Amino acid sequence: MKNKYPVGCIVTFKSHPLLYDFMIKGDGKLVPPFLVVKEVFIEDNKKKTADELTGKKIAERIKYTCVFFDDNKNEFKEVHIYESMLKSYKDIHIARMDENENHKDFDYVSLIDEAENFTIPNYNYGKIVYFRTKKFEIFKKRSSIKSSRPVLTDSDIKNLSKEQIAEKKVYKKNETIQYVVNYSTPDFVLSGIKKENQENLFYPDGNIRKVVSELLYKVKWFNSNQMKFSEVFLPAECFTDIQPFKTKVPHNSTKKDK
Repeated sequence: MKNKYPVGCIVTFKSHPLLYDFMIKGDGKLVPPFLVVKEVFIEDNKKKTADELTGKKIAERIKYTCVFFDDNKNEFKEVHIYESMLKSYKDIHIARMDENENHKDFDYVSLIDEAENFTIPNYNYGKIVYFRTKKFEIFKKRSSIKSSRPVLTDSDIKNLSKEQIAEKKVYKKNETIQYVVNYSTPDFVLSGIKKENQENLFYPDGNIRKVVSELLYKVKWFNSNQMKFSEVFLPAECFTDIQPFKTKVPHNSTKKDK
């Protein structure tokens, strides 16, 4: 049995609204985070996947340990999710809006191609790296529509029927586009490296039991919730060194501005 998503892949819970449209509608706090696959567990044939009484499916043999960043507590969290409950970032309708453009589908620049170019950053102590979901979380957009009765001018009244005026059925709709940046991450600094435990990766018959990274990177960041610096080890595949936003002085630049 083969897992669909490799370590380091960006995924999300299949109820994520951006799997089905470019905009979030409703409360942005109810949207699940984008996740990065940390480990894959493949159960053997003894795994119970159906209810004994009804015969209905209740579990799966392939389960993922995924990580996301809780921006409220300013820390990483792990979740365990079965494969069929996840969707790849390639199915996401998310993109960057160009400035001074209307919010139409053709005005969007896809982030999918950018994510496909993510590579595992080479380890260099003190190097700045980025969690792979950073731009996906920052560029989420929410659409809300507000309806209101406008003040009708004499010119407007001439173009309206008596029924429309009498029943006050004329409304003005205003669409507001807002960025929803929950689960967004800070930039991280590499502060350590170690090899992942490679024991018990296979069953006695040779079938794959667990898929893990070869290397773990330790990253440091300022935890504004606890007012301290925090560190954690995560698979190297969780990060990229492609700078998400241009700055006057590029991150990791070895040259000083003249």
